[in-house]
Amino acid sequence: MPTDIGTLRSLDLFSEFTEEELKALSPLIHRVRVTEGEILTQRGEPATNFYIVLSGNFMIAFNNERAFTLHRRGDIIGWSTIVTPFRYTGNAVALTQGDALVLRGDEFLRLIQADSVIGDKIMNKINPIIAERVPYFSRDKAPARSSSGR
Repeated sequence: MPTDIGTLRSLDLFSEFTEEELKALSPLIHRVRVTEGEILTQRGEPATNFYIVLSGNFMIAFNNERAFTLHRRGDIIGWSTIVTPFRYTGNAVALTQGDALVLRGDEFLRLIQADSVIGDKIMNKINPIIAERVPYFSRDKAPARSSSGR
């Protein structure tokens, strides 16, 4: 069942979308229940799903012994679905039961490549998150956590 437009509109990632853009996106996004201990992404594996946290606590861990938690509505997991080389950079696991929205990576990538306006809006929201997370999986010293929780 497609995600309702009101739910999408309430998320920062889609805050600048028009009603028509939300209607185009809605059928591609589905709500899922996540169980404690469920693995959402595995480092090095093809990036197949993009997640948006609705509730619950999640951890993303990297092979350099760095990790951070996500627990805010709208936090994202799996941005590697739309960024080359399209492989997950970390292991994401649910620390608690929760809810998330999921979008298949191939559909997400196809959407942002086919519609430059939607693509620009999404990438403008995701690029700062990527920039904040890169130090966690690079060899540089891990940054202090920001208040954004992303």
